[in-house]
Amino acid sequence: SKINIGIIGKPNSGKSTLFNTLLGENISPVGDEYGLTKTLYKNKFNHKDHEFIIFDTPGLRRKSRISEKDELIRNLEVIKILKNVEIILLLIDSLEGITKQDFRLADLVINKNKIIFFIFNKIDTIDDKRKFRTQLKKFLKNNYSKHNLINIDFISAKNKFRIDNVLSEVVLKKKLLSIKIPKHKLNKYLDYLNKKDTFPKIKKREIRPKYIVQTNHKIPTFKIFINTQTKAPQIFERYFDNAFRSYFKLNGIPLIYDFQKSKNPYIR
Repeated sequence: SKINIGIIGKPNSGKSTLFNTLLGENISPVGDEYGLTKTLYKNKFNHKDHEFIIFDTPGLRRKSRISEKDELIRNLEVIKILKNVEIILLLIDSLEGITKQDFRLADLVINKNKIIFFIFNKIDTIDDKRKFRTQLKKFLKNNYSKHNLINIDFISAKNKFRIDNVLSEVVLKKKLLSIKIPKHKLNKYLDYLNKKDTFPKIKKREIRPKYIVQTNHKIPTFKIFINTQTKAPQIFERYFDNAFRSYFKLNGIPLIYDFQKSKNPYIR
C-alpha cells in the first residue's frame, strides 16, 4: 500500500503549494535560488488506505536561467529522485504552457522506466478550460512521440481541485504496473493482430510477431519472436507498442519489449 512519488517542476509552477495541500502543513516555498538543496527531503501522508511517500526537490530553473552547469545539477537532482520513486508528477504552469525543458525532463523520467504524470496546475486561471484541455491533449498526441507513456491531468493546487483524482489515478497506474498477462491472452492478442493483417512492410515483406511471452513483472517485460533474421525495424516496434497498449489498455505505464530475430523467418 506504499507508493513513492516525486514532484518536479520549475519555480512558480505551484510545486510547494501542492506539497502543502498533500501534506496538510506549510512547507517553505521553493525559491529561484537553484542548487541550495543538497539532500532529498522525504515526507508522507495517507489517502484512502494508501501511504504516499513524497520526495521534495528544489525548483528547476527556467531555461533562460540555466547554464550548462545548472543543467547537469538539475539532471542529477532528478536522477536522485528516480532512484527512490515509481511515479513522477511533472508540475506545469497552465498559463506558461509546456516547454522544451518539460519535455527534456519527461524524457529523462521515461528513459528510467518510471510512471509520469503531466500535471497542469492553475487550471482555474484558464478561461475556456474545455478548449484548453482538448487542444493540449491533441498537441501532445501529434507532437510528442511518447504520448502513450504519459498521464495527463489538470488541477488547481491552491483550490484543491482534482487532487483526489490525481491520487486515485496514481494508485491505479501503480497497480497496473504489476500486471501479469497469461499466455492464452497473449496468444489471443496475436490472433487479433493476424486477423487485422495490417503489419508494416520492409522491402515488401511483412514483419510479423510469431510468439510472445512475459518475462518480468516488476516492469512488464515481453519477449517477442518475429519473422525476420534482422533486428526489428523501428516502424514495427512503434506499430507493435501502439497495438499492444490499445488492446490491453496499458497506456501511461512503462513497458519493455525484447524483440528476438528468427532463425527461420519463413515459418510464421
